[in-house]
Amino acid sequence: MKMKLLALLVIAALPLMAFDCITDPSKLTISLKVSPLGATFLINPGTNTQYGGMAPAINPASLVSSGYTLTGASIYDITVQTTGPEDLGNGSGTVFVAVGSKSRDTLFTYSGTWTQFNTPQSLLASSAIALNQSGANDIVAALTSQPPLQVTFSAAGTVKTAPSKADDYLTVQVYMQASGHKN
Repeated sequence: MKMKLLALLVIAALPLMAFDCITDPSKLTISLKVSPLGATFLINPGTNTQYGGMAPAINPASLVSSGYTLTGASIYDITVQTTGPEDLGNGSGTVFVAVGSKSRDTLFTYSGTWTQFNTPQSLLASSAIALNQSGANDIVAALTSQPPLQVTFSAAGTVKTAPSKADDYLTVQVYMQASGHKN
C-alpha cells in the first residue's frame, strides 16, 4: 500500500518539476555544426623569399546558422597546407590572429619543407606546427562573445627558394566544435 501511494505521489509531482528545458528550445544547449575558420596567403613571385599578409576579417556569426547563439566553443584541430606547382624548399613562419580591436597574437608557428606541407599538416598529428594557447583562446573568446567579434588572420614567413609564378599559396584552417541554443 505504501509503495502504491509513493508511486502515485511521484507521478502526480512530475508535471510540477522543472523540466522546462525540454519544452523551451531557447534553454536547450545543443552541439552546433561550425564551419572552419580559414585564410589563404599568396606567396608573391620574385626574388624575395619572405612572404606575409593579412586575410579579410571573418565574422564568426557567419559560421553558424543564424537561428542559433553560440554559448561555448573549442578548437579541435588546425591544419596548414601549401599549394602550387613549385617546390620552395624549407620554410617556416608564424600565423597571427587579431580579435575585434585587440592587437594580434600568435596563433601558431610552423616549420618544414614546402612539399611536406603539400599534404595538410595537422596540429594533432604533426610536430611541424606549434600552437600558442593564448591565440587559440582569443578565437574561442571571439566566437562566444555577444555579439561575436571579428577574427583576422595574418601570416609572416620565409621559404628557401623564391617562387617564379603567382601560383603558390599557404592555407590555414581552424576546426572547431561549438554548443549553443536556438534563438
